[in-house]
Amino acid sequence: MKESHVRHLFNEPGDRRRVRAGFARAATGRPRIALALACYSAWIVACCSGPAVELGGVGAAGAVSGAAGWLLPAWTGPLACMAVASIAIAVWFRRTRKVPSAPSWLLGLASLMTLASALHLVWALDVGLPAGARLALYALASAATGAGGALFRVEVDRVLGWVGTQETLYQVMLGTVAAAALLSACSALGDALGARGVPLLVAALVLPFASAALVRAIVRGFPKARYYGHGRDVPLPFPAKFVATSCVQGLAAGALFMGMFVHGVQAAGGLAGSASAGGAAAAAGALWLPDGAAMSSLGQAAAVALLFATLVFLRLDFNRLVYKVAFPLVAAGFAFVAAAGVTPAGDAVLAGAFCYLDLVLWSLGACLMKNMGLPATWIASCPGAALFSGAVVGGLAACAFLAGGPAVPAVGVAPVEDPALLACLVACIVLAAALFLCSGSNLKYGWGTVRPGEGGLATGDLAAVVRFVATEREVTQRESEVMLLLAEGKSRRAVCEALSVSPDTVKTHVRSIYRKLAVHSQQELVDYLAREREDLAADGSEHPLEA
Repeated sequence: MKESHVRHLFNEPGDRRRVRAGFARAATGRPRIALALACYSAWIVACCSGPAVELGGVGAAGAVSGAAGWLLPAWTGPLACMAVASIAIAVWFRRTRKVPSAPSWLLGLASLMTLASALHLVWALDVGLPAGARLALYALASAATGAGGALFRVEVDRVLGWVGTQETLYQVMLGTVAAAALLSACSALGDALGARGVPLLVAALVLPFASAALVRAIVRGFPKARYYGHGRDVPLPFPAKFVATSCVQGLAAGALFMGMFVHGVQAAGGLAGSASAGGAAAAAGALWLPDGAAMSSLGQAAAVALLFATLVFLRLDFNRLVYKVAFPLVAAGFAFVAAAGVTPAGDAVLAGAFCYLDLVLWSLGACLMKNMGLPATWIASCPGAALFSGAVVGGLAACAFLAGGPAVPAVGVAPVEDPALLACLVACIVLAAALFLCSGSNLKYGWGTVRPGEGGLATGDLAAVVRFVATEREVTQRESEVMLLLAEGKSRRAVCEALSVSPDTVKTHVRSIYRKLAVHSQQELVDYLAREREDLAADGSEHPLEA
């Protein structure tokens, strides 16, 4: 049995060719999806970048203290607002089941996101506003960023859920490369002009409309009623495991980003205590976060290359990809930082680890939408709320650990605890979460979306196995119907009668199925599905598939 599992761990030559061909088709056939993802990702980074936010007048004891103030990273407000907006979207959709489909909807979202970019740009450049007005402007920009970002994330997820799991993996990989290139170009331009961060913030004014135009062009070819109506009338189970996984991801990412921020403050020696100190830091470019996109581009490129190699050579399901590959990579990244300190190399390692995890989770969301028939609004908002909330909570917790309080003091920077200890602690938490969340039942019960005994793969339903395989191998709906009948032992004549189609049509479908699954006969097809069923039941699950 163990030898069989080891043998099936590696892809057959036909599977390797299929992955390479699928990636090439994604790059040439639907490049708009990757470009839309790149524009959206770059916009998020832009609206989460900027100078430190000075909460002037709040002293160590929480009392007003005149010139003294406290500092928080620029991303705190936008991510907190995205978490709140995601929760609101989930609650609203659960009550109304409404999906905006008007052509003007995307235009409205792009306008809101551009408004957020403009407000953020004015705040970041500091036009000489009083401290209170700056704080109010930052709050307004954060609110617009949170609402626009959370709503547009739903539309992006709707596209990915429609194209399917495998296509999503390819597109998010391509989109990551494109986003890294765009961010690196903006970073290099800013350094050349002596205006660090400014080109990215200016680019953020047009990125929303570019992303919205690309999404609109993509969905124009989809059947409108089916596209917007997908999953609207199904029960809405809470994806508990997916939410928990996203929460752990957010907590670890928040700790990382806050650690980078505190390290930057320490390196700068704090800020001179005045209401205009934050503006001075922005002009000098001392406290921008993230610290240029070029620093993490190498790590992201490595993550894409590693994921591609994984897809080509290994037969790993989401359970293994998330908890046995991605989570250990994140833990290893924190261990590297603990050993080597906060360095560009350490940041690159962690950027690559988080990028790998993020790529896999994007595809997992598409899997739940495509395979389980769940709506994009629900799958995007619930894990999204956990991710952004976790980032804020993890960041504040790390700040309290490192700086001895809920924020970094602008004057007289508090002694920093050992950052290596924090990195080791986060690594242990991530590994513990991986052990707790990893289970073969995740595959069968859709990460909490299906309860044992209520359907899904736990019933041993062959149709469910066929549905999962069809999504992974880009099999069409009609081909899935043919594949199920063949798997049940039906002859081609019986398939013709059951589906009311001609023998030539069945022959064409069978040929396509065999090519996509790299099999050559009906018996090989049956054996292939049997192996897939065994793999889903692996990992020592306490809920084995029924015979």
